[in-house]
Amino acid sequence: MVGVRSWMMSIAVVSAIALPQVARAVDDVAYEAIKNHDWTAAEQQLQAGLQKEPGNVFRQLNLAWVYAQTGRKAEAAALYREILKHEQDRVASVPSQGARSVASLAERGLALLDKN
Repeated sequence: MVGVRSWMMSIAVVSAIALPQVARAVDDVAYEAIKNHDWTAAEQQLQAGLQKEPGNVFRQLNLAWVYAQTGRKAEAAALYREILKHEQDRVASVPSQGARSVASLAERGLALLDKN
């Protein structure tokens, strides 16, 4: 489970550091909520951010994680699959793992869903 937690926090950190300053307030609150396992607050913040910027893949990854953590595996899987349709070339800098493709992060999320 430590590896899963580390992976999830890495995604949240990517979200926090890779976005324009305007979006940072929402993402900082969402990141803190994820860190504290406050899934309700995290979901609310991520959805608010996605309403303003629907194509933000980092928020989508984090929201898929929140869905998985709250037992909504079908919603998480659907979001990961949607990411895979559109994000084959984008790369994210994940602090604990270096550069990773967004697609590989979504694939990892799907794999974790299958394990549980």
